[in-house]
This record gives sequence, structure tokens and C-alpha cells, in this order.
Amino acid sequence: EMIGPSAAYAAGYTGAGMRIAVIDTGTDTDHKSFDADAFAYALAEDEKASGEAYDLLDAAEIGAVLPQLNAYKRTLQNGKPTAEQLYGTAKLPFHYNYVDGDLDVTHDNDDQGEHGSHVAGIATANRYIKTEDGFVSALEAVKVQGVAPDAQLITMKVFGQNGGAYDSDYMVAIEDAVLLGCDAVNLSLGASNPG
Repeated sequence: EMIGPSAAYAAGYTGAGMRIAVIDTGTDTDHKSFDADAFAYALAEDEKASGEAYDLLDAAEIGAVLPQLNAYKRTLQNGKPTAEQLYGTAKLPFHYNYVDGDLDVTHDNDDQGEHGSHVAGIATANRYIKTEDGFVSALEAVKVQGVAPDAQLITMKVFGQNGGAYDSDYMVAIEDAVLLGCDAVNLSLGASNPG
């Protein structure tokens, strides 16, 4: 209530069709708040209400800009990433680990913390949670949803096994976010010693 999303929701704005890049420590990609099926359920509801289909980032669009992406220019151990490797799901359509130069954007293999998932949840946690019986309101089931719950989440990891966040990593991530048509880019980077 403090930031007023209820007014946006009442006007029909849920983030559907938007792309939000979070440049941070990565994302807990298997968290129920980022479930692709729950996301698809919400979008189907939005599209039925609005009568319009949303322009979602997909592997084909990533492929169209692939040679320009900094994520592509940074070779993986087994070669350059393909658009299909950079694509995840409709909810999490792009992921790359800029600091380690690989596709692992989870928190599983480093000690950098889960700040990225926290930020991603504030921004885009789904408004529905998948259950055995279908889908339920996230606000009712787990008491939380993102400010733009129907937006896609672009995960750009700049903290990892090799530390971070280096200027060179987050600057190229920002460039990639622009190439991918992101509507918003979040960097909540800070330190106790500025500069």
C-alpha cells in the first residue's frame, strides 16, 4: 500500500507484457513465485480481459540480437551460448552469469547470498501459485506477490563464484538489457565504502 500498486491493479496494470531486468546475485529459478505455469495462467487471464496478446521475449527474439549481446561475446567453456541456452521459460526468458561467464544464475554454487531473488520477488513474483489442484492467489496463499507480477524477469547475475560486481560486468549487462528491450532495469548495488 505504501507505494500504491493497488491503484495500478485497479486500472488493469499488472506488468503484463513488460520486461524487468534484475542485475544482481541471480535468481532462485525454481522458486514457486517464478513458476512458468502460474505465469501463463495469469497472462491468459490478462489477455482474455484485455483482448490483446503480449509481446513476450522468447528464444527467437534473443536469436535475432544474439551476435550483439555481450553474453554471446563472452565464450562459455564449451563455446558460445545459443539463444536456446540463454532462454529459460516464459517467466524467466533470459539468464546469464556475467561475472563467472556461464549460464548458472542460481545461488546454489556461490556464497553471494540471495539478494537477487529478493529483489526479483519484489518486482515480479507471480500473482498466482501453482498447487496440486490448480492455481491460487499468491496474496492469499503466501501473502506476497511482486509489484509487477505479470512481467517477465530477465536475470543478469553479476555476483558469483568470482566475486562481483565489477563495473565491466554490470555495464555490459545493462547494454544487453537495452538490446533485449527491457522496460526497467534494477541495480541495487552498494557497499559500505562508496567509490
